[in-house]
Amino acid sequence: MDYLRSLLWPLSELLRLALELLVPLVGGYGLAIACLSLIVSTVLSPITGLARRLEAIDKARQEMMAPDLAAAKRELSGRDRFERIEEIYQAHGYHPIKSMGSLLPLLVQLPFLLAALFLLTDYPPIAGQSFLFVRDLSLPDGLLPVGGFSINLLPLLLTAVAVLESFLRPESTAQSRMRFLIVAVVMLVLIYPFPAGVCLYWLTSNLLSCFRSTWRSLRTK
Repeated sequence: MDYLRSLLWPLSELLRLALELLVPLVGGYGLAIACLSLIVSTVLSPITGLARRLEAIDKARQEMMAPDLAAAKRELSGRDRFERIEEIYQAHGYHPIKSMGSLLPLLVQLPFLLAALFLLTDYPPIAGQSFLFVRDLSLPDGLLPVGGFSINLLPLLLTAVAVLESFLRPESTAQSRMRFLIVAVVMLVLIYPFPAGVCLYWLTSNLLSCFRSTWRSLRTK
């Protein structure tokens, strides 16, 4: 982790400089973190758009292959089924690894998400800073009191938004949604104890992505 922190230090410094420029403009660290996330997501939007187009192509190919694949699975077994499926894939210029394009936006954003994590988990200026219902951006939010302890709400929200967005994307397939769901669950476990400032950054990014997917879905109807 220290090696990764050192590797991403220049990016973390870039985010820090941008954040410090935004704070006096928007009047607070919480809103500045959200604006920083929106700016980064907007800058990366061309790559995200490319991933969406790749996913749409993958979905179209899967729909074209579906009848032949269903027949092969119904009528054949063992090696004959395997060879027939490979023939169908080759005929349509398809390979299962191509369907991983749906994860490209996450892979592109990952360095920025990690850089924000390294910055905001050890950033003294946000200590004691509140934003909306969050009392301290430098600590886990603990917004849901349950019995004698509290549950962090922001990690749950950002995961829920990410999963919802995977179902709203018009180009998504059942396979891509399943892969995204697995990644989202793993990410939830990892980010649950993070400070609220980190989760606010990630939640803002997910909300923007969800809004874009909703807009595209409405336009295709």
